Amino acid sequence: MKMSLIAAVVSATMLFGAPTVFASDSKAHKAQYRAVLKNELSKKQPGAVALISKEGEVIFKKAIGSANLELNVPLKAKNVFKIGSISKQFTAAAIMILQERGKLSVHDDIHKYVPDFPTEGHVITIEQLLTHTSGLANYTEDRELMLKEIQAPATLDEILARFAVHPMKFQPGDAMAYSNTGYVLLGKIIEVASDQSYADFIDEHIFDKLGMKNSHYAGRQIIKHHVSGYELSAKGYVNAGYIDMIWPHAAGALSSNVFDLNIWYSALANGVLISEQSYQQMLAPVTLNDGSTSNYGYGLVTTTVGEYQAIGHAGGIHGFVSDAVYIPEESLYVAVLANSTNRNPQVLTQRLAAKALDLQSPSYKEIQLTSQQLKAFEGAYQFESGAVRRIEYHDGDLYTQEGDGYIAELSPASSDTLFFDQSTAYMKFVTNEQGDIVMNLYVNFSETPLKAIKSR
Repeated sequence: MKMSLIAAVVSATMLFGAPTVFASDSKAHKAQYRAVLKNELSKKQPGAVALISKEGEVIFKKAIGSANLELNVPLKAKNVFKIGSISKQFTAAAIMILQERGKLSVHDDIHKYVPDFPTEGHVITIEQLLTHTSGLANYTEDRELMLKEIQAPATLDEILARFAVHPMKFQPGDAMAYSNTGYVLLGKIIEVASDQSYADFIDEHIFDKLGMKNSHYAGRQIIKHHVSGYELSAKGYVNAGYIDMIWPHAAGALSSNVFDLNIWYSALANGVLISEQSYQQMLAPVTLNDGSTSNYGYGLVTTTVGEYQAIGHAGGIHGFVSDAVYIPEESLYVAVLANSTNRNPQVLTQRLAAKALDLQSPSYKEIQLTSQQLKAFEGAYQFESGAVRRIEYHDGDLYTQEGDGYIAELSPASSDTLFFDQSTAYMKFVTNEQGDIVMNLYVNFSETPLKAIKSR
């Protein structure tokens, strides 16, 4: 029997020495990790599994919550979850494997592989699909499709024909706009270039090669250790709505567990699966037509935890949400997989990573301010990048939105500080020498704020 690459690495570790003891593996750190999870999760509700590793070695794992409410089965660390858009990095890596083998180039026009897909006369490259800069619409924003059609079985060609009716949003390369449609197209391109189904290609060239035995294309097959997914309604938890997994395809149809994802990130970062050159190409910021850049690479987002560079992606699909982040400088990996869509795994991964890195975690309690005091925060605040974040007052509460992004609720911690209810981010407001009100936005535990000036 052929030994997998990861098995060979493990065997070498056993042969040449005992596991390293890391500072972030101390009893004090583990107590902090448990406290982070227990503060957000309950044993009697759908919950989450978390894992932290250092240099590929697991230093913490914990499962809290129920794997199946009807059977009263507790979660275990080995449980398998649908990982939603974390699947995109596997799709991107598959493209890089095919590029290394000369089967395609990321600079190819997609019509070389999908000649009949309409692009309104524009040339769209594979790279633009990878980086969400193609201008293609996002099919998950089609309400009718998402409410009804995704429950029905279909072929890949049939769903692409359904997506083709959506008009483009902008000229390719003009902007970055998240598009699941683009990643389903990448799945089709992988099939054409490899002469294999997407599922078979991922199985053979990634999962089997790395020994990821608990990772699968999540169709209707029975998957050992797979948990049930839930949604929170006004009356309590309910089973997640059904989706035929042909619809998310290469954009989000994979299942995995935290141990396999640890194998994956270690292999990706250490040249086990693709070359260092290909890996760096996946991480590189894309330059838009106007010369600005986006932090979304090929299926991976470059961000920060404190002052550390971080790489990762979140995921969400019916009944499941997930997040995984890798800190290259510290070879630190954190993943959280949850089986209910009301959870916020990004907050958990950020807080766990911050504890492992010994970063100070902001902790705020809401205070009561008058409506007049709250309304004083209202306005449009412009960052140096040109982006604008608005704060508005409605029915006694403050809400904020940057551009066309999601709307988040804010709570006051003091007369000059607001914090996000479902995030680790917070804002401090000061007046500069010119008399301008300045919003200092602190995100991801960074000590360096993003500054925005209130419009007069």
